[in-house]
Amino acid sequence: MFYIIKTIEPNATDYSIKITYDDNVTIIADFKELIEKGVMTLLKNPAVFDQVQIGNKGRSIIWQEQDIDFCADSLRLKFYQSHAA
Repeated sequence: MFYIIKTIEPNATDYSIKITYDDNVTIIADFKELIEKGVMTLLKNPAVFDQVQIGNKGRSIIWQEQDIDFCADSLRLKFYQSHAA
């Protein structure tokens, strides 16, 4: 199944993003651990973290200037599973 992102709400205070999909499922994607590694350290700046956008056709989230993106399906599988347990 292909998941489509409808809305996002970044929270640079705790490096999370509330993501709502077109079927109204909402997840909280936690990026705290990821921003400690590699290119992701660019997102430690709250002003940069808040620049996240919905990618092409709702199929991803992107930080365009940093050339960082995450697939909508992968995010849902990773973070929805952790909340369902």
